[in-house]
Formats: sequence, C-alpha cells, structure tokens
Amino acid sequence: MKIDRTMALCACLALGSCVLTTAARAGTANGRSAARVAVQDREELPSTPSRIVGRIDEGRLVTLRGNTHPLARPEYNRGAVDPQTTLQNLILVLKRSPEQEAALETFMERQQDPRSEDFHHWLEPTELGKLYGPSEADIAAITSWLENHGFRVEKVTNSRMFILFSGTVGQVEQTFHARIDHYTVNGQEHIANNADPSIPEALAPVVAGVWSLNDFFAEPQHVSLGNFRLDSKTRKWTPLDPGMIPRPQFTVGSGEDTFELVSPYDFATIYNVLPLWNEGIDGSGVTIAIAGRSDIELSDVATFRSAFGLPPNAPTIITNGPDPGVPSAGDKVENTLDVEWSGAVARNATIKFVTTKSVSGVSDGAAQSALYIIDNKVASIMSFSYGLCELFMGSTENSAYNSMWQEGAAAGITEFVASGDQGSASCDDNSKDAVPFEASNGLAVSGISSTAYDVAVGGTDFQWMEIGGNDELDTYWNTTNNASNLSSAKGYIPEIPWNSTCANTLVDEIVGATALGWDEETTCNQMVDQDVDEDLVNVAGGTGGKSACTTPSGVTPSTCSGGWPKPSWQTGTGVPNDGKRDVPDLSLFAANGVLGSAYVICDSATGPCTFSNANDAEAQGVGGTSVASPAMAGIMALIVQKAGKQGLPNTKFYQLAAKDTLSSCNSNTVAGGNSCVFYDVTTSNNSVPCTVGATNCTAKHSGDTIGVLPGYNAGTGYDLATGLGSVNAYNLVTAYTGGSSSSGTVTLTPATVTFPDAPTATTSEAQAVTVKNTGSATVTIDSISITGTDSSSFVELNTCGASLAAGKTCTVFVAFKPAAAATETAKLSVSDSATGSPQTAALSGKGTAVDSVTLSATRLTFATTDTGVTSGAQTITVSNKGASTLNITGITLTGSGASSFTELNTCGPTLAASATCTIDVAFKPAATGALSATLNVIDSGSHSPQTVALSGIGAP
Repeated sequence: MKIDRTMALCACLALGSCVLTTAARAGTANGRSAARVAVQDREELPSTPSRIVGRIDEGRLVTLRGNTHPLARPEYNRGAVDPQTTLQNLILVLKRSPEQEAALETFMERQQDPRSEDFHHWLEPTELGKLYGPSEADIAAITSWLENHGFRVEKVTNSRMFILFSGTVGQVEQTFHARIDHYTVNGQEHIANNADPSIPEALAPVVAGVWSLNDFFAEPQHVSLGNFRLDSKTRKWTPLDPGMIPRPQFTVGSGEDTFELVSPYDFATIYNVLPLWNEGIDGSGVTIAIAGRSDIELSDVATFRSAFGLPPNAPTIITNGPDPGVPSAGDKVENTLDVEWSGAVARNATIKFVTTKSVSGVSDGAAQSALYIIDNKVASIMSFSYGLCELFMGSTENSAYNSMWQEGAAAGITEFVASGDQGSASCDDNSKDAVPFEASNGLAVSGISSTAYDVAVGGTDFQWMEIGGNDELDTYWNTTNNASNLSSAKGYIPEIPWNSTCANTLVDEIVGATALGWDEETTCNQMVDQDVDEDLVNVAGGTGGKSACTTPSGVTPSTCSGGWPKPSWQTGTGVPNDGKRDVPDLSLFAANGVLGSAYVICDSATGPCTFSNANDAEAQGVGGTSVASPAMAGIMALIVQKAGKQGLPNTKFYQLAAKDTLSSCNSNTVAGGNSCVFYDVTTSNNSVPCTVGATNCTAKHSGDTIGVLPGYNAGTGYDLATGLGSVNAYNLVTAYTGGSSSSGTVTLTPATVTFPDAPTATTSEAQAVTVKNTGSATVTIDSISITGTDSSSFVELNTCGASLAAGKTCTVFVAFKPAAAATETAKLSVSDSATGSPQTAALSGKGTAVDSVTLSATRLTFATTDTGVTSGAQTITVSNKGASTLNITGITLTGSGASSFTELNTCGPTLAASATCTIDVAFKPAATGALSATLNVIDSGSHSPQTVALSGIGAP
C-alpha cells in the first residue's frame, strides 16, 4: 500500500510519534548520527566486526590484479634487485567493508547538507578509524603477519587505513610473491615488481594492496620556461631562452619575444581578488598546506613577495623525517611555485610546506607528505600538484589516493589537486627533450585528481593575441608595469582551454594553417614534415576527461576497467551522463607561454631573482595546472576566512554554477561588473596529437603518421576541457558565504501561523506552510529551520529537497509543542538562494498547564455490530496524577447517538491522588449506519470535562 508522504508527515507531527530532528530527516538510526556517537559517547563507540576470520594460510593466495606498472616491460628489464636492499616506508593500503563504505558516504553527504545536524561536523582521523576503519583485531592480525615475515611496522595511521612498514627486497618478494627488478626507461633507472603481487586469501577482505612496489612516482604538473628579463625601460618581460617556450613563429605586439608574465597583482586583477583584499579578506587566520618532496629556499619566497608587492609572510617548513634535499630541479621548482602562489592569492594566510624524502626506491615523498598533512590535520586547505594517470597508478594506488582524500574531506580539509598537464592524454607525459612527441596511450585522466573527494583544478590560457584576427594586447594589458608590484593587467581576459599543441584550433589559426585550409591533423603532420614548430607536436595542456581505469586488469589501455562513479553533486548543464567521475571541476590560468603568457616565480636555483627599478629584473616563468591548484587553494582560503572549514566544497561549487546565467557569463563576451561566479569557457579544446594506430587516435587522411586524440571541446556549462570554467573570486566568495543572489523569488504562505492553546509537552496537530518559487529560475534551498526565542517549542518536517524549480511548491509542516504554560513565539526560516533570503513565517501559540486528570484514550471505535446486539466492552482508565483528591461529579453520554452506547464504571464521587478508576463502554446500536457520541468525565480538574469520542456502525 502506497502511503502519501504528506499525510505521513502530518500524522507524525500530530501524534508526536517521531523524532523531529535533522538527524531523523537524514536517516540516522535512533535520531543520532554515528559521528554524534563519536563525539558524545567516546567510551561507547560501536564495536567493528572483524573480517579476518580464518587462518592466514600462505598456501591459499589471491592475486591483486592491475598492480604491475605498464613500463615494467621485459625489454626494459635489467635484472633482479639485490635481495638485501632495504625498502623503507612501504604502505599497506587497507579497505572498508561495503557496509562501512556506504555508511561513511551517507555521513559525508550529511556533512555538506545544511539541514542536517551533521552539517560541517568534521571527524578526527582517530574517530574515522574507530567508526569506519578495520577492527582492532584485524589491524593486530595484519601487523602480526607483517612482523612474522620480518618487516618492521613503522606506523598505523590514525584512520586505520594505512600501515607503514619497512623491510628488504627479499622479504617483499617472499611475502608478496613478486620479484623486484631493475628497469631502464627513457634513460632513467627504476625498480619495480615484474608481476602482480599476491596475499593470503584470509587478508583479502581488509587488504587492498601494497603502495607501492615501484618508483615510477607521480610527476610535478608544471612546465618550466626558464629565465625572463623585465626591461627597465619598456617594463615588459622577455624570455632569455626562447627555445624553452613552444611558441608558434609569429610576431607578438612590438616584438617577437614580448611576454605578459602573470604576477600576483595581475592575477588579483584578472580574477577579481582585489576587492576582497581591500575588504580585509586576504586569508588571515587560515592555513594552507602544501605537499612536496624537496627543500626550498625561504629567501626565494621572501624575494618573490617583496618584488611583487606582497606583505612579508614567511612559510612554515615541516620536514617529515630525513631532510629530502633537492631530489631534482623539477621538484624544487614545483614546491617553490606551490608555496609562492598559494601565498600570492591568500596573501596573509599561513602557508605550511610539508616535505618528505623519497626513500629506498619505492616511497614517494610527495604522497607521504600528503598523508602526513591529512592524518595530522595540518591545515584546513591543501594543494597537491603532482599527477599520474589511473592506468600507471594501478588499482592499489588509485584506492590509496581515494581513501586518503576521503579521509581529508571527512576531517574538513579542502583538497585541491592539479588535474594534469597532458590535455586529454594523461598517460603520455609531455617531453620537450624529444619532440615531436605524440600520445600513444589513449584518453586518460590522472588518478590523483579523479577521486570524488578532491577539487580537480584544470587549466586555461588567455586569448589576448589574434582574437578575431586582431592583436588585443592593448585591450587587456597596460603599456608598462606598475612600479610597486610589477602588474600590468587591466581586468578579466577571455580564456580558452590551455592547449599548447598543434591540435589547438586557435593555435592553428594563429600560425596560418586555418587560412590554408588545413585541419588539425594536417597542421601537425606539416609541422613535422617541414621541421617547423615541432614543439607544438607534443602533449601539453590542461587535462580533463572521465575516470575509467581505476581497476585495470593488465598493463595496457585495453585492460582498463572501473572508474570512480559520478558523485551525487556532479550535476548541471553540460555534465556528461556517463555515470563516472568527470574532471576537472574548475580551471584557472595555467598556460606555458604558447599564447604569450605564463606565471612568474622566483627560484634562484634556476636563475637569478633580481628586482630593481634601476636595472633589468630577472625571474622565472612557469605554466601548468600545478600553479592553478595552489592559486585556487588561495582563493579557497578567502572563503574559509569568512565561513570556516568547508571540507569538500564541490557540492556548493556546482550549486553556485547552476545559478549563473550562462549566456551572460561566457568568457568571450562577459561584461565588466558582472555577477558571474564562474566564467564559462566555450571555445577550443584539449585535444592533442597522437600516433596513428594508437588507442583512441583518429586519422582522417591516408598516409599521415600523426593523428588527433579527440579530447574534449569547451562548451556551454560544464565541459571536460575546463570543468565549470574559471572564477570571479569576489563573486565566488560572496555567493559561497551567503551573499546576494540574483535568481529566484520565494514566498511563504501563510506568513503567520497561530496554534490553538495546547497543554505543555504535548504536540498539536500540524499546520502547513507552502513554500513557492514565484521566480523564473531554480532556487537552491540551503536549510529550513525554526528560529527565535521559543524555537524549541515548535517542530517541523518538510517535503522540500535541495532545490525548488521555478513555479513549483513544497510544504513545511509545523507543530506546536509548548515548553511552558505561556504564550510562545518563533519563526519558520527558509534559507535559500532567492532574493531576500531567509524567508520567514511567524509562529505563535499558548501553552497551558497540564491537567492532573488523564484518560487512557481520547477515541474509541467499535466494530460493526447488529442493531440491538451489545458489543464487547472497551475500557477507559481515569488517572488522577495530581497531589490532591479529585472530585468526580458525573460521567455522562451525550450526542446524537448517545442511546447506542452504554457505560459502567468503578469511579466513585472522589478519586485519591495517584489513584485510578475504569469506565467500560459498550456499543448497542439503536439504528443502522454510522453512530457517534461523547463520553464525558465531569470533575474538579482544570480542563473538565475530559472527553472520549465514541463511534461505531449499526448493521441491519
């Protein structure tokens, strides 16, 4: 039988038989969430069932498929690693039961639901482990198993999801049944397992795998462009090594090598950060953590901040374990730019740089730094600028990052991750040392950014050159740089997906290929054939696409399977109906100079950082989503300064994007002074050149050796090239933190609700308030609550969801449950995205003293009875709950059907305190049809007479 939800809600309120809390609405057991149990009853945490139930039999093994690196090929193999070689900080990755995972997902949805009592209720890592991690018995069994194999267990993380351990290569091979070999790939030495590892079958319910058995680590997602000189006369940047920049051979502005490097104040101007700074919203009191694996020079950060007009604000360095030194120039540049640019946007935020040494071949320091940040709650915001495609990560590493980012989000940490610098081909890392370089591994995304628990930050480029055939340099840039902060941007600059390749339609137009009638494929082939602009026949651009290879069964793209499912919050115009997690979520400028712009940094190891008005200044240029990620972390710090920790903000980001009027927020045409939260990037693509015959590679023309990996076009709304687009920081912070909105109009009817007098502690019948969206745009409903002095005396349940379409209504049912014998007032408050939020309705009612006389029932209904026949009796108990004797002056039957009912009672003229008496009522129909009457108990109580409604049907 289908029960109408509205009737059920009314009945629940009228009878007072349900728990009227946001936890009940969220579906928590007994009206309390698991997290509330964790906080309020730490000594009463539920016991987690153990899943390692059988004997750990080394003869019964299961293979962990998809955990051999695709580059650990026989042709690269150089023989076995010495068995005595020590491997430190290996990580055993654990997993939750399906029931635990589902429960945690439900709880995390409540963390982002303003109507839930668990809204922004962040979990300590230890609470996460106790509530949703493996049992203590399982942890003990696993650590004992490792120790029995000779390993040293270094640590079990607070979340109980990772066990750090160390041992020798021989112990690894004997325990996990996979040999560790040397490999030489592209001139670089690596070690890796030559086959998928295996573990005892008894451990499989809890152990996901080993992270990792190879040193093919995640790569920094930036592109270094070398040194630039700022001319002291023209105040314009010029590259000192133009060969490092993949620029088409065309003239820009007044000279071939004119550049517009983006400085902190340029960024603040372009993305509308300046008004926030002017209001004191600059990251003060907020901490951003950066995960890295190299030392950096504090003097470089100080020079950068001084040169570009930022206040002194030195970062805090946290070295996790041994000093990592500088493992590579790329790592140092990466970590330097991360620290400099997160602090360049949130100029007064505290920046904590956590760095960990990559040790013993298989321990990625960047990953260990991220784990340290999350498991120790170092900051409320984190940026991670390393990437690796899902296929190359394998099933265990994909699971590890998913679990790690999940832990961070549950703890309230907002995690920004660079989506990648390989366009649509994340498995094909761009290589300037070997151009032309085409993709060969098909469409792919970075597994580090493709989880449902991070914000994946993609990349755009500024199209101030050759827009519509005309150079727009003077439109968007001043002729000289500001003397105090070296900025020159005038305002927002139209954006396209960052794509520094011959598959970029705009690049092809600029180099004249379009005018010759060439498509992208022909252009790429001609560049190689004519040995012109071969740097553009490469894989370089903002990565985007769908998650599709989290559980590969082998080492080639054809073995890909899985892919993280699409999160519930990833909805909106343009979001593919593919059932999978799509990246990026949003984008910021990330280009590497192909259209004349890049970011400026100071890294003294790369070149001089000298800034003087009297002499030519020098600095370094970089591009990549690894700059966009910390820059976006800086913008998030401005939100957190106003609104506190936010955890995963994607729910809110996608809701805010849905409110933008896309036609008014097109990046190519958006007007100044706009109200757009996101700038919708609609032009060009992130396609890249590929090797004809390779996975997903398309070729239109016979004989071509280079094709085009289709990638994804920018378009209206969300797209797989730039996500939701870039941001207007001021509008984003304002809207996110409850500022004005321009969409929707909501009314509440009636505006005043008055309840009949009601005894204290009893729940009245519910009254309905209609919520209607009278505007022309969908309204997001953030919360529905009772506010005011006597808010605890009113309760509500509603049929409203997270949004209300234009012209639609929903209903809020309110009941009165007076806490005192007095007139009480409150407000029903609906907080939403409409103008004038919150909308309110006035509530009032009078509580009366509870009568000392109670009846066991207020209604008796009798079964159908033949006329003249007496039914069985039903009993009413009269109780005197007062402290004095009750006088009973009469018990009567009244009403049109009174003659059809009889009563007998044990009540005398008085009823002592705490005593009871009974009234037996029978039905003897005097006629056919529905008959009713009222039983009246007339006494000295304050609400005399007490009544019982009687009804029955007489049969012929």
